[in-house]
Amino acid sequence: MSRTIPLWRSAEISLHRFDHPAEHEDQPYEEVAGSYRASFVERGTFDLEVDEARWRVTPGDVMLAHPGMRFRAGFEGKGFSDTCLTLTYLAADSETFDRASSWSRAGRPILPASNRVRYLQWGLARAVETDTMMFAEYCASEIFREIPESPSTAPRLLSDHKFGWYAERVHAARERLDQKFGETHTVSDLARAVGMSMFHFTRVFTELIGRPPHRYLNEVRLRAARDMICKGLSVTEACFACGYNNLSHFSRSFAARYGASPSRLAR
Repeated sequence: MSRTIPLWRSAEISLHRFDHPAEHEDQPYEEVAGSYRASFVERGTFDLEVDEARWRVTPGDVMLAHPGMRFRAGFEGKGFSDTCLTLTYLAADSETFDRASSWSRAGRPILPASNRVRYLQWGLARAVETDTMMFAEYCASEIFREIPESPSTAPRLLSDHKFGWYAERVHAARERLDQKFGETHTVSDLARAVGMSMFHFTRVFTELIGRPPHRYLNEVRLRAARDMICKGLSVTEACFACGYNNLSHFSRSFAARYGASPSRLAR
């Protein structure tokens, strides 16, 4: 029997921690998932069976579930020993959730431990601690679109001390890009601001965020421009307000990202 501790909830996502109290007798169980959820394993291990495939899930891994997924969970020893931080996508029925590009199509219900996944778990914990809804939603959107990578291609896991040092600095740089997306940024400026070399910062940022700084900034700018246009700003106003210097380049980038030109969205 598991114990659930609610941590945080919005209209779109909820976050809770669950474990297995020692006084309860556990039994293997079978379940059909009713929602999109990601469970970060904080400690302990368990066995997962989906169809004919089996996995041993260990700390650092993330178990992924989507509606209709039938799975069986079991254990070795006296009972379940895992503690998990579980994120549930409550608004998955909305039109903005792209099931076709989510990890459910990858056919693998486990995201193996990686520094990238570790950063998203760190971010969710930080968002709860600081009551930062936007950061929690960012981490949620990233984990729900993440496609499992082969463990053989994942970078080596960082030590706890080194990971914490990097996570704080990457988080500070990401917040700077989120808040000042209309300004001019260089990677060297971002790196200098957090006390890292340009090349080292680029590598670490890309590993934890999932894309290099310039791509991340471009996504932030395009998302902001879309919101501005939807609120009534002209395409030209949105273009320059979001830090673009060339209207044609902005229009091409926007169309490539959203499948329609900004002028069409404005109409």
